[in-house]
Amino acid sequence: MSGKIKRMSGGGLLLALLLGLAAQAPAYFDKGGVLGMDARPMGMGGAFVAVSDPGTDAIWWNPAGMVTLPRMELSGYFAPLLNDKEVYYSGAFVAPFMDDTALGLEISDLYYNTGESDTDSSEYQYILSFATPLNVEKTVSIGMNLKYDAVSSEASAQYNGQTINNDESGLGIDLGVLYQIPLPDWGKQVNFGFLGQDLDTVLHDQSSGVDTTVPLLLQVGTAYYPEQNLVFTCDFSFFNDPNIAGEPLNTPLFDSSGNEITTLAPDQSRPHFGIEGWFFDGHLGLRAGYTGFATTADQFTAGVSYKQDWYGVDYAYMGHADYLGDSHRIEVHFDFGGPAERPRVVALVNPPTNLVAKPNNNSVQLRWDVNPDPHVTGYTVYMSKVSGSDYMPIQKQMKDHQVVVDGLTNGERYYFVVTAVNNSWPAVESNYCTEVSCVPSPQIPGAPELGGMPAATTAAAASGQIVVKGWGMPTSDIKGYNLYMSLDPTSGFKKMNDAPITEMQYTVKGLDINRRYWFMLTSVTNDTPPVESRPSPPFNMLSTPAQ
Repeated sequence: MSGKIKRMSGGGLLLALLLGLAAQAPAYFDKGGVLGMDARPMGMGGAFVAVSDPGTDAIWWNPAGMVTLPRMELSGYFAPLLNDKEVYYSGAFVAPFMDDTALGLEISDLYYNTGESDTDSSEYQYILSFATPLNVEKTVSIGMNLKYDAVSSEASAQYNGQTINNDESGLGIDLGVLYQIPLPDWGKQVNFGFLGQDLDTVLHDQSSGVDTTVPLLLQVGTAYYPEQNLVFTCDFSFFNDPNIAGEPLNTPLFDSSGNEITTLAPDQSRPHFGIEGWFFDGHLGLRAGYTGFATTADQFTAGVSYKQDWYGVDYAYMGHADYLGDSHRIEVHFDFGGPAERPRVVALVNPPTNLVAKPNNNSVQLRWDVNPDPHVTGYTVYMSKVSGSDYMPIQKQMKDHQVVVDGLTNGERYYFVVTAVNNSWPAVESNYCTEVSCVPSPQIPGAPELGGMPAATTAAAASGQIVVKGWGMPTSDIKGYNLYMSLDPTSGFKKMNDAPITEMQYTVKGLDINRRYWFMLTSVTNDTPPVESRPSPPFNMLSTPAQ
């Protein structure tokens, strides 16, 4: 920059500052094109370091998040920024690798158009990413970027007292950490993220031999998921670039009043806030954000997404101060390798214990011990006709710890296992419990015990009745009893009650007085249809006058 920049509006001054810094050292200031890249994160104000389903965006924002990707993803990104004075292109690919790890590759080009053909410049970046979980539950993961930066410019400039042609290159390292915590009582999940960008990135100028350290960016954040398709995020970033951290300028600037500017106001830390919701079964995404933007007024951002099973399109908008224009970001991604699944936090859940199966008529009753884990919210029951495999879910996320499986075939063996389900995001199942098997069959109840039956009585009257009472209950699974009567102890018994008798007595009316009648009792179960016991031995009673 030169002393020719004297009287201009605040927006024009900022535009000159941004473009001047870009022409001098794009890798040192811009951090991905106006301090960030990718459409979805920038639509959320750059508050993205703790989001757990970032796809290819994880390479830039937090490589540890790649472990949550369920399948391969390929993306392309285009962003015209600052009245087309910056144009950003990138392509990225991320793939799960060996179940517990993920690999990513990104190539980007940040092009600065200053309006003069001899001052245009580009920053190229090649990033190789790796991520892996640090614990069995996969709630803590770490990721790292190894990157190669190359800056190419058609103009030379003075930087830190040295003449630099901006044909620079060098290797760098980024480090990210993601910690995901299921919330069974307060929503679905809360995440904490950390990103250290350019921990040790040094660019070497080919013409002057000068080595320049790329400024370090640190970002910490949290993301809260009250439900599966809604997230609130909050990040803070710290960026120690001398150009925007209150250190002296090599060439003074002048504001609109002609006052000399020798240093920039310190602005090393910036807040970022974002919100995102998905609607229509996860096909439409809406988001908004706020960022404390370096060197310009604080800004609000917005974005929208459309997503199908195998592809999606993201758009983000960010306004700027006067004369700087708006920033637009468009990203398209394609997913491969199976049906899409929501990223999941894996939390270990112990399976149920002491599963017991009891046969019934065309059904099996299952019972198991309650899981003491307070995060367990239900159980899923599986059944198979083959031991150890081919399990099919027949009851999902049931609250009780027992169930009756109906519609089975008597005499055929069935195999059962049960899993416990917790309230993480989404719900996580335990391993199968120990398998049990059972063969449904009618459970013939025992006949009523007649030890307490009264002795026969005689009476004479115009109308007679018999009160049958005093039998014993053979088991606790009985719904009731049926009473049969005949004049012959060997045949002709007819059931006297319409519904099972639930009391221990039954009165038969309309009988001939002082006549002997024969009776038998059966027990009836609660099964559908009910199962009836064999009859008790016949017993006889004499009718008495009706009371």
